[in-house]
Amino acid sequence: MPSVTVRPLPTALVGAVGGLVVGITSVGSGSLIIVALLALYPALKANQLVGTDLVQAVPLVMSAALGHLLFGEFTLSVTVALLAGSIPGVYLGSRISSRAPGGLIRRVLAFVLLASALKMFGVGNTETVWVLVAVLLLAPAFWMVLRVRCGLPALPRKREAQTAGR
Repeated sequence: MPSVTVRPLPTALVGAVGGLVVGITSVGSGSLIIVALLALYPALKANQLVGTDLVQAVPLVMSAALGHLLFGEFTLSVTVALLAGSIPGVYLGSRISSRAPGGLIRRVLAFVLLASALKMFGVGNTETVWVLVAVLLLAPAFWMVLRVRCGLPALPRKREAQTAGR
């Protein structure tokens, strides 16, 4: 595991702003804070960033939920139905995330953030689906062209191939 120098003040500021946004909108734990963590700690592997964000999200979301419970701003039947699906989903997702390559996790994260951004800007459902399909189809080719222009091979080499050639 790489050694990481913790930046307490910027990290605490990310937490404060993220907490404020989560308390007001419920958006932020996974979409805003993870982006800030990516910027502050680029040496961390993607699954470490996801895990760190999820662990901090528990008390963050619990605090926000407690506030909304105290003010009666929730619907119990919707909450129970969400939990029935989300708890197994989170378990499965964390199992996949802990085993998946970091590059894949970063790509999935970027895709989900793009979908969130499109909806935040009021893009309709049909248009959002078309944009996401276009990104899925065109992004790999664009990425290969970009790699070649930067002097890299179009496709990254597999580790086995690199070690076998030594």
